[in-house]
Amino acid sequence: MSSILVGTDRGVFRLDNNEHGLQHEVGISTASFLATAEGKVFALTSENALWVRTNQGDWQLVNSKSVTEEVWSFAADPRNADLLYIGVSPAMLYRSEDGGKSWTACESLKKIPGYDQWTFPPPPHIPHVRYIAPDPQVVGGVYIGVEEGGIYRSLDRGETWQSLNQGLYWDVHTVTPATDNRRLYATTGGGFYRSNDGGENWQNIMNGLDRRYTIPFLMLPDQPHRLYTGAAATPPPGWTRGGANAAIYRSDDGGETWEKLTGGLPGQFDTPVWAIAPDQAGGIYAATRHEVYASFDQGDRWQLITKDLPMVRSLVCI
Repeated sequence: MSSILVGTDRGVFRLDNNEHGLQHEVGISTASFLATAEGKVFALTSENALWVRTNQGDWQLVNSKSVTEEVWSFAADPRNADLLYIGVSPAMLYRSEDGGKSWTACESLKKIPGYDQWTFPPPPHIPHVRYIAPDPQVVGGVYIGVEEGGIYRSLDRGETWQSLNQGLYWDVHTVTPATDNRRLYATTGGGFYRSNDGGENWQNIMNGLDRRYTIPFLMLPDQPHRLYTGAAATPPPGWTRGGANAAIYRSDDGGETWEKLTGGLPGQFDTPVWAIAPDQAGGIYAATRHEVYASFDQGDRWQLITKDLPMVRSLVCI
Protein backbone atom coordinates (compact mmCIF):
# COMPACT_ATOMS: atom_id res chain seq x y z
CA MET A 1 0.00 0.00 0.00
CA SER A 2 1.25 3.48 -0.84
CA SER A 3 1.69 6.10 1.84
CA ILE A 4 -1.43 8.19 2.39
CA LEU A 5 -1.19 11.70 3.77
CA VAL A 6 -4.32 13.05 5.45
CA GLY A 7 -4.50 16.78 6.09
CA THR A 8 -6.53 17.67 9.18
CA ASP A 9 -7.23 20.48 11.62
CA ARG A 10 -4.47 19.00 13.80
CA GLY A 11 -1.79 18.45 11.22
CA VAL A 12 -0.82 15.69 8.80
CA PHE A 13 -1.31 11.99 9.49
CA ARG A 14 0.44 9.28 7.48
CA LEU A 15 -0.64 5.71 6.79
CA ASP A 16 2.26 3.65 5.42
CA ASN A 17 1.00 0.11 5.82
CA ASN A 18 -0.84 -2.07 8.27
CA GLU A 19 2.31 -2.76 10.26
CA HIS A 20 3.07 0.84 11.15
CA GLY A 21 -0.47 2.11 11.55
CA LEU A 22 -1.34 5.79 11.67
CA GLN A 23 1.56 8.20 12.23
CA HIS A 24 1.19 11.86 13.21
CA GLU A 25 3.82 13.80 11.28
CA VAL A 26 5.83 16.35 13.24
CA GLY A 27 6.32 20.01 12.39
CA ILE A 28 3.00 21.18 10.98
CA SER A 29 0.01 22.09 13.16
CA THR A 30 -2.79 22.10 10.56
CA ALA A 31 -3.15 21.11 6.90
CA SER A 32 -6.17 22.53 5.14
CA PHE A 33 -4.79 21.68 1.67
CA LEU A 34 -2.27 19.17 0.30
CA ALA A 35 -0.81 19.06 -3.23
CA THR A 36 1.98 17.11 -4.94
CA ALA A 37 4.39 18.02 -7.75
CA GLU A 38 7.64 16.42 -8.95
CA GLY A 39 7.91 14.25 -5.84
CA LYS A 40 7.28 17.13 -3.44
CA VAL A 41 4.29 17.49 -1.12
CA PHE A 42 3.03 20.96 -0.23
CA ALA A 43 0.71 21.78 2.66
CA LEU A 44 -1.18 24.99 3.28
CA THR A 45 -2.30 25.56 6.86
CA SER A 46 -5.42 27.24 8.21
CA GLU A 47 -3.22 30.30 8.89
CA ASN A 48 -2.14 30.30 5.18
CA ALA A 49 1.40 29.19 5.98
CA LEU A 50 2.99 27.08 3.22
CA TRP A 51 5.11 24.03 4.09
CA VAL A 52 6.97 21.52 1.92
CA ARG A 53 7.74 17.91 2.83
CA THR A 54 11.27 16.64 2.20
CA ASN A 55 12.15 13.19 0.92
CA GLN A 56 13.06 12.30 4.51
CA GLY A 57 9.52 13.06 5.65
CA ASP A 58 10.36 16.33 7.43
CA TRP A 59 8.26 19.46 6.97
CA GLN A 60 9.98 22.77 6.22
CA LEU A 61 8.35 26.20 6.32
CA VAL A 62 8.36 28.00 2.95
CA ASN A 63 6.19 31.03 3.67
CA SER A 64 4.61 31.95 7.01
CA LYS A 65 1.76 33.94 5.37
CA SER A 66 1.28 33.17 1.70
CA VAL A 67 -1.84 35.34 1.32
CA THR A 68 -4.03 37.31 3.72
CA GLU A 69 -7.48 36.36 2.38
CA GLU A 70 -9.62 33.31 3.19
CA VAL A 71 -8.28 30.38 1.14
CA TRP A 72 -10.65 28.01 -0.64
CA SER A 73 -8.35 26.13 -3.03
CA PHE A 74 -4.71 25.23 -3.60
CA ALA A 75 -2.89 23.46 -6.44
CA ALA A 76 0.58 22.62 -7.72
CA ASP A 77 1.46 22.06 -11.36
CA PRO A 78 2.58 18.40 -11.41
CA ARG A 79 5.24 19.16 -14.07
CA ASN A 80 6.73 22.18 -12.29
CA ALA A 81 7.00 22.24 -8.49
CA ASP A 82 7.79 25.96 -8.61
CA LEU A 83 4.38 26.78 -10.10
CA LEU A 84 1.71 26.94 -7.39
CA TYR A 85 -1.75 28.48 -7.19
CA ILE A 86 -4.04 29.65 -4.38
CA GLY A 87 -7.73 30.52 -4.78
CA VAL A 88 -9.35 32.86 -2.26
CA SER A 89 -12.45 34.77 -1.24
CA PRO A 90 -13.32 37.36 -2.53
CA ALA A 91 -12.73 35.58 -5.83
CA MET A 92 -9.07 35.91 -6.80
CA LEU A 93 -6.28 33.62 -7.96
CA TYR A 94 -2.71 33.94 -6.70
CA ARG A 95 0.28 32.44 -8.53
CA SER A 96 3.76 31.58 -7.30
CA GLU A 97 6.64 30.80 -9.67
CA ASP A 98 9.26 30.17 -7.00
CA GLY A 99 7.77 27.30 -5.03
CA GLY A 100 5.66 29.49 -2.78
CA LYS A 101 8.23 31.98 -1.54
CA SER A 102 6.36 34.88 -3.19
CA TRP A 103 2.87 35.29 -4.61
CA THR A 104 1.30 37.46 -7.33
CA ALA A 105 -2.41 38.22 -7.66
CA CYS A 106 -3.89 37.50 -11.09
CA GLU A 107 -5.74 40.80 -11.23
CA SER A 108 -6.98 39.99 -14.73
CA LEU A 109 -9.66 37.85 -13.06
CA LYS A 110 -11.52 41.05 -12.19
CA LYS A 111 -11.69 41.94 -15.89
CA ILE A 112 -13.74 38.84 -16.76
CA PRO A 113 -17.18 39.99 -18.01
CA GLY A 114 -19.73 39.37 -15.27
CA TYR A 115 -17.17 39.27 -12.43
CA ASP A 116 -19.29 41.69 -10.40
CA GLN A 117 -22.28 39.32 -10.70
CA TRP A 118 -20.53 36.33 -9.13
CA THR A 119 -22.04 35.41 -5.78
CA PHE A 120 -22.29 32.77 -3.03
CA PRO A 121 -25.52 31.55 -1.36
CA PRO A 122 -24.72 32.27 2.33
CA PRO A 123 -24.59 35.94 3.36
CA PRO A 124 -22.71 38.16 2.65
CA HIS A 125 -22.74 36.37 -0.74
CA ILE A 126 -19.02 36.72 -1.50
CA PRO A 127 -17.78 34.31 -4.25
CA HIS A 128 -14.50 32.43 -4.17
CA VAL A 129 -12.20 30.38 -6.40
CA ARG A 130 -13.31 26.95 -5.24
CA TYR A 131 -11.09 24.74 -7.43
CA ILE A 132 -7.87 24.96 -9.45
CA ALA A 133 -6.74 22.44 -12.11
CA PRO A 134 -3.43 22.85 -13.96
CA ASP A 135 -3.81 22.35 -17.70
CA PRO A 136 -2.55 18.86 -18.71
CA GLN A 137 -1.55 20.04 -22.19
CA VAL A 138 -0.18 23.55 -21.66
CA VAL A 139 2.55 24.25 -19.10
CA GLY A 140 1.38 27.40 -17.35
CA GLY A 141 -2.21 26.78 -18.39
CA VAL A 142 -4.82 26.53 -15.66
CA TYR A 143 -8.55 26.03 -15.15
CA ILE A 144 -10.47 27.51 -12.22
CA GLY A 145 -13.95 26.85 -10.86
CA VAL A 146 -15.71 29.73 -9.13
CA GLU A 147 -18.44 29.24 -6.54
CA GLU A 148 -20.69 30.77 -7.83
CA GLY A 149 -19.32 32.07 -11.10
CA GLY A 150 -18.53 29.18 -13.44
CA ILE A 151 -15.38 27.79 -15.09
CA TYR A 152 -12.55 29.72 -16.76
CA ARG A 153 -9.37 28.71 -18.56
CA SER A 154 -6.09 30.59 -18.89
CA LEU A 155 -3.25 29.57 -21.21
CA ASP A 156 -0.78 32.10 -19.80
CA ARG A 157 -0.58 31.60 -16.02
CA GLY A 158 -3.63 33.73 -15.31
CA GLU A 159 -2.89 36.75 -17.49
CA THR A 160 -5.97 36.27 -19.72
CA TRP A 161 -9.12 34.14 -19.37
CA GLN A 162 -11.62 32.26 -21.50
CA SER A 163 -15.16 31.66 -20.21
CA LEU A 164 -16.36 28.04 -20.45
CA ASN A 165 -19.93 28.27 -19.21
CA GLN A 166 -22.46 27.52 -21.95
CA GLY A 167 -25.01 25.19 -20.36
CA LEU A 168 -23.13 24.93 -17.06
CA TYR A 169 -24.65 25.44 -13.60
CA TRP A 170 -22.31 28.06 -12.18
CA ASP A 171 -22.14 26.75 -8.59
CA VAL A 172 -18.89 24.92 -9.40
CA HIS A 173 -17.07 22.64 -6.95
CA THR A 174 -14.44 20.97 -9.17
CA VAL A 175 -13.26 21.08 -12.78
CA THR A 176 -11.14 18.29 -14.27
CA PRO A 177 -9.73 18.30 -17.82
CA ALA A 178 -9.00 14.99 -19.53
CA THR A 179 -5.48 14.64 -20.89
CA ASP A 180 -6.56 15.74 -24.39
CA ASN A 181 -8.39 18.85 -23.06
CA ARG A 182 -11.40 18.02 -25.24
CA ARG A 183 -13.42 16.39 -22.50
CA LEU A 184 -13.95 18.31 -19.25
CA TYR A 185 -15.76 17.22 -16.11
CA ALA A 186 -17.34 19.41 -13.43
CA THR A 187 -19.05 18.73 -10.13
CA THR A 188 -21.53 21.36 -9.01
CA GLY A 189 -24.30 22.09 -6.57
CA GLY A 190 -26.67 21.02 -9.34
CA GLY A 191 -25.08 17.70 -10.23
CA PHE A 192 -22.43 16.33 -12.59
CA TYR A 193 -21.58 18.06 -15.88
CA ARG A 194 -19.51 16.97 -18.88
CA SER A 195 -18.21 18.82 -21.91
CA ASN A 196 -17.06 17.00 -25.05
CA ASP A 197 -15.71 20.08 -26.82
CA GLY A 198 -13.20 21.66 -24.47
CA GLY A 199 -15.78 23.49 -22.38
CA GLU A 200 -17.63 25.23 -25.21
CA ASN A 201 -20.84 23.39 -24.24
CA TRP A 202 -21.88 21.38 -21.17
CA GLN A 203 -24.35 18.57 -20.46
CA ASN A 204 -25.89 17.79 -17.07
CA ILE A 205 -25.70 13.97 -16.82
CA MET A 206 -27.38 12.33 -13.82
CA ASN A 207 -28.00 8.75 -15.01
CA GLY A 208 -27.61 6.71 -11.81
CA LEU A 209 -26.73 9.74 -9.67
CA ASP A 210 -29.62 10.05 -7.21
CA ARG A 211 -27.93 12.81 -5.19
CA ARG A 212 -27.29 16.19 -6.84
CA TYR A 213 -24.78 17.96 -4.58
CA THR A 214 -21.60 16.53 -6.11
CA ILE A 215 -18.33 17.52 -4.43
CA PRO A 216 -15.07 15.56 -4.94
CA PHE A 217 -14.12 14.07 -8.29
CA LEU A 218 -11.50 11.61 -9.52
CA MET A 219 -10.57 10.54 -13.03
CA LEU A 220 -8.14 7.61 -13.07
CA PRO A 221 -5.00 8.69 -14.96
CA ASP A 222 -4.53 5.34 -16.70
CA GLN A 223 -8.27 4.75 -17.25
CA PRO A 224 -9.71 8.17 -18.17
CA HIS A 225 -13.23 6.81 -18.68
CA ARG A 226 -13.39 5.53 -15.09
CA LEU A 227 -14.62 8.31 -12.84
CA TYR A 228 -15.57 8.68 -9.17
CA THR A 229 -17.52 11.28 -7.27
CA GLY A 230 -19.07 11.79 -3.86
CA ALA A 231 -22.50 13.38 -3.67
CA ALA A 232 -24.83 14.57 -0.91
CA ALA A 233 -28.61 14.81 -1.06
CA THR A 234 -28.69 18.46 -0.01
CA PRO A 235 -26.47 21.56 0.15
CA PRO A 236 -24.64 22.31 3.44
CA PRO A 237 -27.60 23.87 5.33
CA GLY A 238 -29.30 20.47 5.28
CA TRP A 239 -26.32 18.62 6.71
CA THR A 240 -26.86 19.93 10.24
CA ARG A 241 -30.57 19.09 10.24
CA GLY A 242 -30.65 15.53 8.95
CA GLY A 243 -27.13 14.67 7.86
CA ALA A 244 -25.60 14.90 4.42
CA ASN A 245 -27.11 11.62 3.18
CA ALA A 246 -24.02 11.18 0.99
CA ALA A 247 -22.67 8.32 -1.13
CA ILE A 248 -19.78 7.43 -3.46
CA TYR A 249 -20.41 6.75 -7.16
CA ARG A 250 -18.40 5.31 -10.04
CA SER A 251 -18.75 5.64 -13.80
CA ASP A 252 -17.10 3.26 -16.27
CA ASP A 253 -18.15 5.16 -19.40
CA GLY A 254 -16.87 8.69 -18.96
CA GLY A 255 -19.82 9.88 -16.90
CA GLU A 256 -22.60 8.65 -19.18
CA THR A 257 -23.95 6.42 -16.40
CA TRP A 258 -23.18 6.13 -12.68
CA GLU A 259 -23.34 3.36 -10.10
CA LYS A 260 -23.64 3.85 -6.36
CA LEU A 261 -20.85 1.93 -4.58
CA THR A 262 -22.00 -0.06 -1.56
CA GLY A 263 -19.53 -2.89 -0.86
CA GLY A 264 -18.15 -2.31 2.64
CA LEU A 265 -19.54 1.24 2.82
CA PRO A 266 -22.34 2.61 5.01
CA GLY A 267 -25.76 2.77 3.39
CA GLN A 268 -25.29 6.52 3.51
CA PHE A 269 -22.73 8.89 5.00
CA ASP A 270 -24.05 11.40 7.52
CA THR A 271 -21.16 13.71 6.62
CA PRO A 272 -20.07 14.61 3.07
CA VAL A 273 -17.32 12.78 1.23
CA TRP A 274 -14.62 15.45 1.07
CA ALA A 275 -11.88 13.86 -1.02
CA ILE A 276 -11.16 10.90 -3.32
CA ALA A 277 -7.58 10.05 -4.34
CA PRO A 278 -5.75 7.22 -6.14
CA ASP A 279 -2.40 5.61 -5.43
CA GLN A 280 0.08 4.25 -7.98
CA ALA A 281 -0.83 0.64 -7.22
CA GLY A 282 -4.50 0.96 -8.19
CA GLY A 283 -5.94 1.72 -4.76
CA ILE A 284 -8.70 4.30 -4.28
CA TYR A 285 -9.09 6.28 -1.03
CA ALA A 286 -12.07 8.32 0.13
CA ALA A 287 -12.23 10.63 3.12
CA THR A 288 -15.23 11.83 5.10
CA ARG A 289 -14.92 14.34 7.93
CA HIS A 290 -13.26 11.91 10.34
CA GLU A 291 -12.68 8.64 8.44
CA VAL A 292 -10.72 7.24 5.49
CA TYR A 293 -11.91 4.28 3.42
CA ALA A 294 -9.86 2.29 0.89
CA SER A 295 -10.68 0.06 -2.05
CA PHE A 296 -8.12 -2.17 -3.77
CA ASP A 297 -10.42 -3.36 -6.57
CA GLN A 298 -11.38 0.05 -7.98
CA GLY A 299 -14.44 0.48 -5.82
CA ASP A 300 -16.23 -2.87 -5.70
CA ARG A 301 -15.26 -3.46 -2.06
CA TRP A 302 -14.16 -0.96 0.57
CA GLN A 303 -12.69 -1.12 4.03
CA LEU A 304 -12.43 1.46 6.78
CA ILE A 305 -8.69 2.00 7.33
CA THR A 306 -8.75 4.77 9.93
CA LYS A 307 -11.37 6.64 11.95
CA ASP A 308 -11.74 9.20 14.76
CA LEU A 309 -9.43 11.61 12.96
CA PRO A 310 -9.55 15.36 13.57
CA MET A 311 -11.57 17.17 10.90
CA VAL A 312 -10.23 15.92 7.55
CA ARG A 313 -9.53 18.65 5.00
CA SER A 314 -7.39 17.01 2.29
CA LEU A 315 -5.98 13.71 1.08
CA VAL A 316 -3.07 12.70 -1.17
CA CYS A 317 -1.21 9.46 -1.88
CA ILE A 318 2.56 9.44 -2.34
